[in-house]
Amino acid sequence: MAAFALDSFERQAEAFRRSRAWREYHFQSGRRPGRGLLSLYDEDFADFTSTDFFLDLQAANEVEPRQLGVLTELLASAYVEGNTRERAARAGGLEARTSITFEDDELAWRTAPRLWTNIELVPRRHELAEIWRSTTRTELNPVLERWQEEVRGALVPLSGDEWLTFWAQQRGVDLGGTAKLAESLLRLSHDVYAHALGVYFGQLELPLDDAWSADADSAFRAPRFDVVFTETTRMPVLVRALRDLGIDLEAQTELSLEKAAGSDLRTIVIGAPDEVHVVVPFVGGWQDLARCLRGLGSAQHSVHTDRTLPFWQRELGDATPGLAYGLLLEGLVRDRVWLTERVEYAASDDFRVISTIAWLYRVRKLAALTLYEQRLWAAEPGTATAADFEEALSSQLHVRHFAVDYLLGLLNTPWSTLRSSVELRAECFAAQLRLWLKREFDEEWWRSGRASNFLKRELWRAGKRYTADELLGFMGF
Repeated sequence: MAAFALDSFERQAEAFRRSRAWREYHFQSGRRPGRGLLSLYDEDFADFTSTDFFLDLQAANEVEPRQLGVLTELLASAYVEGNTRERAARAGGLEARTSITFEDDELAWRTAPRLWTNIELVPRRHELAEIWRSTTRTELNPVLERWQEEVRGALVPLSGDEWLTFWAQQRGVDLGGTAKLAESLLRLSHDVYAHALGVYFGQLELPLDDAWSADADSAFRAPRFDVVFTETTRMPVLVRALRDLGIDLEAQTELSLEKAAGSDLRTIVIGAPDEVHVVVPFVGGWQDLARCLRGLGSAQHSVHTDRTLPFWQRELGDATPGLAYGLLLEGLVRDRVWLTERVEYAASDDFRVISTIAWLYRVRKLAALTLYEQRLWAAEPGTATAADFEEALSSQLHVRHFAVDYLLGLLNTPWSTLRSSVELRAECFAAQLRLWLKREFDEEWWRSGRASNFLKRELWRAGKRYTADELLGFMGF
């Protein structure tokens, strides 16, 4: 049997990853109503749906273990998506094309979570949320239920492992350790979170434990701070924030910042370091600034990646650090000195309390979703799993969630599998990195030239060569 042509495969893998990312960018930015999966796998990369192709890679000789691991993860993801492409394309098409009618206006289904944040009256907000959930129940859930079974079956020719066990191994996630992390975070933060949220909701006349998730989204939008965080000042603040780190944002032609078609923030790397897109769900106010900082922070990792690194070290591997760099910059909106110096907002105490509650809500939600996802893949889809979702999130967040949303995390499977776990780890990585920067350089690390050089030269330049655990080890954690 001829030896596996690793160099040729790497070139194919790079072309595939970029083509898939290009499609994702056009989907998330609204340029296309789908991800183009049928042409991707039927015409451009048919080999990536072949079991023999996957097994040939596993049998390749003289491959570094980490190189084999990240290439295997990419090919396995392509294999599963490609072999369920009809259902995957159907789910993506529904996500983009489904519409709802609200007060005689036709709206895209995926924009509703962004829109209800700006609806002040609770009955109107609930009406939109109920219409959105009704459409989720009738249009998306039947497809997602069947797709979950299909992707499970598609994995069988590649591995005898259970679904999450396989992907955890490929993506470097310790399921047991991550579950313990999630449980500890929920336990240790519960009292302060419940008290702070109760006080804030009381000010807004929202009932703790009975307010809907749409109400929480609206509460954290906090439009009373819009006079400080205006659309006209957002870009100048972003330029100054990056300039503090020695980065000329306006000169980064390889980086774009644009509006999302849906309600999710995405940093999409077409090719590091040459093309990166930050797609932001703008809603107004402080959240627009925070999301831009988060997206741009993640993007700097790819933009500063050493272009001489091999493809698999530039673009494949642990996603945790890249997400964490975005969270590091996003955290500036909760920094009193930064707000005073860069936003000219000295009397920021109330805002910092509310933005911190919003951050804690997000982190606790990630922890609850991390635990729920492990139970989801261990059970059969249906009413029991849906009830588990509603109970788990409602009890941990003290905000009412609904069973109908229980499968939405499957959208963009298998690429989205374990996403909550990775994002939870990224939150922890960002917190540890922030402490380290303050200890080693300055409390105001964000304007330290030495801190900037460390980020750019020691962390970002290395691309995805190192895992989050390795990077924290280098820093003494």
